[in-house]
Amino acid sequence: MLGCINAVNMPVRQAFAAEMVPRRDLLNAIALNSASFNAARIVGPAIAGVTLALWGPAVNFGINAVSYVAVLVGLAMIDPSQLYRAARSAESLPVLRSVAEGLRYAVRTPSVLWPLVLLGGISIFGLNFQTLLPLFAVHTLGLRADGYGALYAVMGVGSLIGSMSLAFAGSRRPLVPLIIGGGLIFVAFELLLGATRSVAPAYVWVVFIGLSSMLMINTINVTVQYGVPDQLRGRVMSLYVLVFAGSSPIGGLFAGGVAELWGAPAGFVLGALFSLVILAVAGWQLVRRVSMPSLSEAPRTEGTLPQASGVEAVVRAPDEPRAGESRPEPPRRQVAADRGTRG
Repeated sequence: MLGCINAVNMPVRQAFAAEMVPRRDLLNAIALNSASFNAARIVGPAIAGVTLALWGPAVNFGINAVSYVAVLVGLAMIDPSQLYRAARSAESLPVLRSVAEGLRYAVRTPSVLWPLVLLGGISIFGLNFQTLLPLFAVHTLGLRADGYGALYAVMGVGSLIGSMSLAFAGSRRPLVPLIIGGGLIFVAFELLLGATRSVAPAYVWVVFIGLSSMLMINTINVTVQYGVPDQLRGRVMSLYVLVFAGSSPIGGLFAGGVAELWGAPAGFVLGALFSLVILAVAGWQLVRRVSMPSLSEAPRTEGTLPQASGVEAVVRAPDEPRAGESRPEPPRRQVAADRGTRG
């Protein structure tokens, strides 16, 4: 049941960022949304590891349930009239046709296709910490539940730094080099972690693993959303969530099988090597076929985006008021300055 709910909730939540801010702030909003989405995958288990050692698993589930109260309160405080409306379908399309339309767009758009290929490959082979890290902590480093929780907490610190860096410092940098650079750093430190048998270096390596993985994943999220028209955003982001979250069971099977045969360190090493191959292929395609501006450049408006069948585009300038609003008069001082400039 939780999986069915998340299949609806996660793509909608990803696409909803486009309706909360004007176009000029869209990329930063996507970066912040992606930061919270992806950092939670690391920070949550870090907190759970500590509370597990202190109070046991039942308390973990209770804390998780209570935390949803904040989400419900936040949603209740949103004023729908203040949202920036995205494009809506002019006709009700059948579900399968609607999904196929989003899939076709993703396949024929390099700025969407190759980030998704990279995300799927690294999610399967490289991002298997929920499977491998407990085994590594117990059998390789000799830690207990508290040590494992601390290890995940340190990774969470790096994840938060990497997640927030894109929304702030990353706004002046081009996107594709951030994806490739983050991926290379991630692979390097995962290899180091697989070769480590001591506790102290492991804590250092996981900080950089968390930082680089979130920097790469968040930049992929921004790149995909930047290349999607609003009327297809929900459908394409459902593919993003499918690739990202749906690959976890496959990756867990791979990581668990390798760990059963050769141990958890081998899982890290093989996962990093496979991730490096995928990064090389997808990175080459991104450099060759995708021209992405930096986050500081203004995004494209809806009027310049390709239209999907059965969709009416809603075109609004970045500063155009919402429905029912009047455009505010500029301050008198600004009007006088404009007249002086024209003179």
